[in-house]
Amino acid sequence: MGNPQKSSSWSQNLHTAARSGDLTAVQSILSSNPLTVNSRDKHSRTPLHLAAWSGQTEVVNFLCSHKADVGAAAMDDMGAIHFAAQKGHLEVVRTLLLSGASVKAYTRKGLTPLHYAVQGAHVELIKYLVKKGANLSAKTKAGKTPLDLASSDEVRSCLKECERSSEKGGLNDKRKDEESDPKTSLQEEVKSEGEAANSGNDKPAEDESLKRKAEKDDLRKHQGNGKSHELY
Repeated sequence: MGNPQKSSSWSQNLHTAARSGDLTAVQSILSSNPLTVNSRDKHSRTPLHLAAWSGQTEVVNFLCSHKADVGAAAMDDMGAIHFAAQKGHLEVVRTLLLSGASVKAYTRKGLTPLHYAVQGAHVELIKYLVKKGANLSAKTKAGKTPLDLASSDEVRSCLKECERSSEKGGLNDKRKDEESDPKTSLQEEVKSEGEAANSGNDKPAEDESLKRKAEKDDLRKHQGNGKSHELY
């Protein structure tokens, strides 16, 4: 049986190393005690939470590649991606998403990474999160969207531009879907063939009409040249 105090000491050391970005120490501790990778502190935070909050990209990458739980929730259900977004650490957020974190993850209060990025006025991170599928209309438990939390004109303009780009992208995707839909393509093909057939039939119909008109004219002419049977 392992020594609880020693295990706790390893865990504390790992948390400290992760927070400070001491990759060598993190590697050494996990080499000897791999199960401490998801250990918790008194605030229910894991080493990944602390590394994400402090922007330690290399440590975050190492932890994620050594079975750190990217979806683990600390107090208030905050995940590593929320901590990183709160502080504006774009590269950490990128690493977490590549490791399986959800861009739409929400806390107990309903805040998403985008809400935190907006609160911190991290414009580049806002753009990146939206590009990765963050919901611009997501509401907190208090009914607040990211735009409601924007505290500057720069952030508001950024969100509105993202919304316009998102809507434009949605329309383009719809057009692409319609163009690539076999059913739609077949309908267009049948329609084109029908129009071509109708176009080809216009001339014979016109010729037949002219032929009938000529016959009637000949008949009238013939009747006009015959003898009149008038009574005197």
